[in-house]
Amino acid sequence: MTPRPRPRPRTHPLPGPVPGGSAAPSTGRSAAQVPASSTGQSAAQVPDPTTGRPAAPASGPAPGPAADHSARPAPRPASRPAPRLTVDGEAVPAGRLARLVDGTARGLAAAGAGPGRAVALACDHPLAAVVAALAAEAVGAPLLLDGAAPARHIAPAARIRATGSGTPVVVAGAARPLDVPDRVAAVFWTSGSSGDPKAVAVPAAALDHQGRATAARMRVTDADRLLLPLPLRHAYGYSVLRVWRATGAHLYAESGFHLRTTLTRLATEGITSLDGVPTMYRMLAAEAARDPEAALLLAGLRIRGCGGDVLTPALYDDFLAVTGAPLHDGYGLSEAGPNVALNAPGDLCPGTVGRLLDGVEARLGGPDREIQVASPSLMLGYLDPATGGLDRTPFTADGWLRTGDTGAVTADGRLTVRGRIKEVLVVHGETVAPTVVEDAVRAAAGVLDAAVVGVRGGGDRGDRGDTVWAFVESADPDHRAVAARVAEACRRTIPPHARPRAVRVMPRLPRTGSGKFDRARLRGWASGTAAIAAA
Repeated sequence: MTPRPRPRPRTHPLPGPVPGGSAAPSTGRSAAQVPASSTGQSAAQVPDPTTGRPAAPASGPAPGPAADHSARPAPRPASRPAPRLTVDGEAVPAGRLARLVDGTARGLAAAGAGPGRAVALACDHPLAAVVAALAAEAVGAPLLLDGAAPARHIAPAARIRATGSGTPVVVAGAARPLDVPDRVAAVFWTSGSSGDPKAVAVPAAALDHQGRATAARMRVTDADRLLLPLPLRHAYGYSVLRVWRATGAHLYAESGFHLRTTLTRLATEGITSLDGVPTMYRMLAAEAARDPEAALLLAGLRIRGCGGDVLTPALYDDFLAVTGAPLHDGYGLSEAGPNVALNAPGDLCPGTVGRLLDGVEARLGGPDREIQVASPSLMLGYLDPATGGLDRTPFTADGWLRTGDTGAVTADGRLTVRGRIKEVLVVHGETVAPTVVEDAVRAAAGVLDAAVVGVRGGGDRGDRGDTVWAFVESADPDHRAVAARVAEACRRTIPPHARPRAVRVMPRLPRTGSGKFDRARLRGWASGTAAIAAA
């Protein structure tokens, strides 16, 4: 193989409006420029995501979403602002961020990273993650958002780690880096919650569209302050980073979710938008029920974004009851950008996952009425970690993404998702949605959370179909009493065929790195226990 020439580093692309997106107030700089780094080099123009050439300054109003009189007006175009970033409560001045990105980009170029030669983000510190995203883009290198498991590693040209303070450190990559297709700008891993994780290869144009379309739907502007207590190595967290880049909003990135820290940020930092997973909002709802001040802080947010897993009707209702404010959930998957549809302030429809983003289409196909998506944010395919090839099998012959979910779409573009096709349970010929059973289980006293799976062919009376297992998270040491209360709660609310045949109580349910239940592990435990019982 002919070695690729090492790319020359470009000056880093710092956050700010991208062409065609929301813009921020004028700072006296050209809209197509970024601040000069501390090295004395002049600032470079931000490349246009579709052509790779420097983009011309905006000369007219940027297109925005349809008018929404209950939400804020679309922002007006202006010059690129200085980036505003706070990490774990500590402000990162624009000059320091510029120096970190510039130095990291030089280190990546020296290691041979560039088009087709990837950079692996090998840490979870939010400062290192932000710098890695900007520096990788500066040298044109694909960014590998690896997980901790060795099976998820792809041979990179360089890796980025972090010191204890989060300062990024570039280290050498593999002796023989994987030759990644040139169009790939980032690689995410699916959660692996219901099967083997897959590497999702995404082009730069998809990332840019995702940031602009999400910002437009949620009406995010430079006036917003975005609190993000989620890992940036997962598609959900990274999508908020793209919104930050598209709008010039102030990003408050956290190393993780801590209840008291989150409430403190809401109380002291003027946060307008919070993003989190359902487990996080369940904890916040419980705190709001105990503390009226917490309820007021949550109600004062403009956006309460919820994603990463299914938002059940029970959690939505509980949160609304204690705060008086709704959660803004949506539908997405790593393969689609991730956001496909969102419920937004002023455009909220409970019972659905919201309206399709601008430029996104959805249709139903096959006997299961599977949701299929066409979008500028779609992946190129699954990347083979061994060969660098792209697997396009999830796409239909005409290029639509098969999501594996079943649902419905209305004429005005609102989407309803009923669940994963392969996770729907079939008991005595009747279909059962795991979320319905989970909500019934959570109603029992002492239950903190619940996950339901099915074991095929494991019926204790020779039944065909699935045996329903409920895994319960509880701090109550009397597991028998908890299981009895779960059985009683299910008898009151769901039909006999949907009730769990087995209830297993544990102090903590297993979750993936993105916060979803690890259903593959739970299903394995249930299958193993059933096999032992049968023997």
